[in-house]
Amino acid sequence: MRYVVVVAEEGSFERAAQRLHMAQPPLSRQIRDLERQLGVPLFTRRPTRLTAAGTAFVASARQVLSDADAMVRATRAAGQGRAGTVHIGTVASAAHEVVPQLLDALRAMHPDLTVRTGEAWPTELDAGLRAGRFDLVLSRGATAQSDLARQTVRREPLVAVVGPRHPLAGRPTVALSDLRIGPLNLPPEHLTPGYRAAVFTACARADVQFAARDCQQLGWRRVGIAEDTGFSLVPRSLAALPTVDGIVLTLTDDLPAPDLELVWRRDALSPAAAVVVDVAAHLARQRGWAG
Repeated sequence: MRYVVVVAEEGSFERAAQRLHMAQPPLSRQIRDLERQLGVPLFTRRPTRLTAAGTAFVASARQVLSDADAMVRATRAAGQGRAGTVHIGTVASAAHEVVPQLLDALRAMHPDLTVRTGEAWPTELDAGLRAGRFDLVLSRGATAQSDLARQTVRREPLVAVVGPRHPLAGRPTVALSDLRIGPLNLPPEHLTPGYRAAVFTACARADVQFAARDCQQLGWRRVGIAEDTGFSLVPRSLAALPTVDGIVLTLTDDLPAPDLELVWRRDALSPAAAVVVDVAAHLARQRGWAG
């Protein structure tokens, strides 16, 4: 098909052979064999012109060759991870900055790659990763498992969020120990076990302990601060959301938030998902997120 199309475009077997980087006799022989199989001539000779059958053949051949080339490109792109679909589960605290910037970077670098995102609690993300609903998850405090690989995407400190009537609400900064006048509000254990454990560990390293209380309103965008002395500890980027229902206080203590990590199953990393991992690492370095 390619030979016939080139001969038709060049109007000469000799010029077609030069363009195809081959000798003319094999080119003429290939086309004669094709004409014999079809039972009709494709060209008149001297001068070289398409017959009516040849015109019909070239029109179809161009479409077939275009489709074949597209198939090869798509296959190679999928095999190299530059095309395909990746499902990413994410905690809400990544949805404000990290996820939008990651999606923008992927669109710019790999426009043929489709990414689907879903927001959930860490335990739901872990279950979705195990069940194959997610190819990758962006989570905090994910349980260490030998069959899971992880890559840190963002490190940041914790900040305190208090209600508008909290005694410390007017201060720009507070020490962690100043907050002992009230309980620490955290999402329930069954939703964020790793996150809660990491927060307790960070507080213990600062030599401060708190009585914990489950948030009455679930959802990171409303941390459930009551009109009392209770408070929450959240990653600094989450506190920047305009929907956090409280006043953000910077801590004078060095209190790291649980790392935001990209997690995947070692035995189930597709080429497309591997591309997302690479782009996330590049973005983290570029933005200085990982420290």
